[in-house]
Amino acid sequence: MVVWSDTELWVFGALIGMVLLKLWSVWHVSVKAQADRNGRLIFLGLIIGLTLFGVGAKTYISMMMGV
Repeated sequence: MVVWSDTELWVFGALIGMVLLKLWSVWHVSVKAQADRNGRLIFLGLIIGLTLFGVGAKTYISMMMGV
């Protein structure tokens, strides 16, 4: 079982906040640029995919360094 310290919880919370801010800013810019629905979804899909890859890589590296 993994035991998270207070610092790790704060970092995780900050990471979630940054991801939400990134998604909101991308959506806001696409609305202001008057992008069509397909353009918004493609761009959000790329951002979400890269974000999930980054979070997964960070998690994997953290787990391997903790072993």
